[in-house]
Amino acid sequence: MGIRPALPGDEQAIARICVLTGDRGADASGMFGDDRAIADVYALPYLYGPGCFALVWDEGGSAVGYVVGTDDTRAFQDWFVADWWPSRPTREVQTEADRWLLPAALDPERMLTDLVDEYPAHLHIDLLPEAQGRGAGRALIEAAVEGLRERGVPGAHLVAAKANAGAQAFYPRVGFVPVSEDHSSVTFARRTSGG
Repeated sequence: MGIRPALPGDEQAIARICVLTGDRGADASGMFGDDRAIADVYALPYLYGPGCFALVWDEGGSAVGYVVGTDDTRAFQDWFVADWWPSRPTREVQTEADRWLLPAALDPERMLTDLVDEYPAHLHIDLLPEAQGRGAGRALIEAAVEGLRERGVPGAHLVAAKANAGAQAFYPRVGFVPVSEDHSSVTFARRTSGG
């Protein structure tokens, strides 16, 4: 039981975890016309993109959680729009959730906030319910932050839905502070040194 780098064989497990936690921490199965769409936006590109990393929490042969991210949000966003998203299956809007996910994936400015200069890295972390509350999330975050520190990256940010009460409580406990918000989400940031 513990953290290891993601392997090519983990792609299906990572996609599954993303779907099972994709509705503000709850199961998003059936929300999208294609369940895999959410993983193609928020999880799987981090196995392949520039400056990316992927760590999994493994409890005996299968990933039950992950932290993925990139050390360079600008380079990642350019690659996502130019290379990754066009290589994914064509998807049509079929559900209410598709109405926000699919246009967002096409938006070349989606991740380019004012924060990327000060906090150039960004992360996504998801754990299945059976892996929550036992230190896995904290361990994954600390491993990701240490990896970014070793790369010389000054800080990381992430976004959580306001409706995701678990995430809103978790991120401050692992050193992330709220730095901005809108009607539906809060952006948290953390320096890679000084905890």
